[in-house]
Amino acid sequence: MKCPICKHGETENGYATVVLERNKTTLVFKHVPADICNNCGEEFISESVSIELFSVAKQAVEAGVQVDVREYLAA
Repeated sequence: MKCPICKHGETENGYATVVLERNKTTLVFKHVPADICNNCGEEFISESVSIELFSVAKQAVEAGVQVDVREYLAA
């Protein structure tokens, strides 16, 4: 798809690192599937992947996790 940010590049399948922070919790997810613009590098995460990441983040916040780095594993 045409990149909606730079309007010049096309997105390609790839992987991103996603950092989520809430209160005192910081989570880093590595190798998250994403569409990445070949011109500007903007990363786009699908809605289903985002829902999974937010679910894990909510559990981590409730468990009192402060910092965690994980490999993304599809459900």
